[in-house]
Amino acid sequence: MKRWFLAVLIFLSVLSFSAQKAAGQIAGDANGDSVVDVGDVVYEINYLYRSGPEPVFYECGDPTADCEIDVGDIVFLINYLFRDGPDPEIVECGWSEPINLGSPINTPDWDHMFRMTPDGTLAVWASNRPGTYGNDDIWYSAWDSISSSWSEPQNFGLNVNAVADDNYPSLSPDGNKLYCLLYGRPGGYGGWDIWVSTWDSLNHDWGPIENLGPPINTFYSQWSPFLSPDGSKLYFSSNGLWVSDRNGSGWDEPVSLGPNINVTATEADASVTLDQQILYFTRYNYRRYICVSYWTGTEWGPVLRLAPPIDDSVGYMQPYITPDGSKLYFASGRAGGFGTRDVWMSERTAIRGERRFINRQAPGAPNRK
Repeated sequence: MKRWFLAVLIFLSVLSFSAQKAAGQIAGDANGDSVVDVGDVVYEINYLYRSGPEPVFYECGDPTADCEIDVGDIVFLINYLFRDGPDPEIVECGWSEPINLGSPINTPDWDHMFRMTPDGTLAVWASNRPGTYGNDDIWYSAWDSISSSWSEPQNFGLNVNAVADDNYPSLSPDGNKLYCLLYGRPGGYGGWDIWVSTWDSLNHDWGPIENLGPPINTFYSQWSPFLSPDGSKLYFSSNGLWVSDRNGSGWDEPVSLGPNINVTATEADASVTLDQQILYFTRYNYRRYICVSYWTGTEWGPVLRLAPPIDDSVGYMQPYITPDGSKLYFASGRAGGFGTRDVWMSERTAIRGERRFINRQAPGAPNRK
């Protein structure tokens, strides 16, 4: 092993002056110097066979994007550098095998678009289960801490739901306001608009639904509203993702989430952590998949897709990240579910050395040594 190792080092050292490639997102940059070159190959060999240090950010040393650093990553980098092989990838690792939320949240029908209050005591989602008024309706369930289970789901009723599709619910931090997406209601501005209902404590019911109006709703369709855990921002989709700041009792002019996020105009389903430093969302590219971006201090940073075991060939969407970032809920028709689409949950797990790709600093420009 020692002789083979030394031979590889000598060979790579000879080639190091002629084989260097810059990496815009630093995929494959195991040694953290913002360039992918032979030094990263040597670094990986030292890590695997000489008890050398781990990659500076674990996912950067995993160019095959399988969440394991092994000899396959060394071979991949050599092919990339010297044989015009495929570009390295970065995915977000560190999620457990998803589990199905089971009954009563999931049924043999469609159950999706799951969200909760920040304290986790009230859940809302869309479903076409028996008891709906037509197509998707919005349902809610309270968490019973004594039995450690969700209560029997309740329909929001006719003040919110109607014959047409009613979906994408999102609750205010206190659970007293429901933001949702409704189609073709009288008084709307387009096909799909964002509406809000307020809990009526006197009548113990949800009040009549009201259109959010401009500048949120326009002639064009809006999609997938999400209220930030502190209630200060409203995220939604309209040919890409937008955000509006609360302005007293209203909302400011929406602002695009920027060029790193809005690439295909299919971005939707935003969900952010309490500190609003981590954004999960859905993007469509042949199938729907969940992406993540970290706030750099000035903008949303490079977008990563999530690796297996969350990613699968079926497609998955509508992420909801808990305020502390520890759990990710999403909808999928993956095997082992109750019906056509179910709600699943995955928990964040430690990556080796608890090192992560993202350090929440703006990435530097690509370098070439």
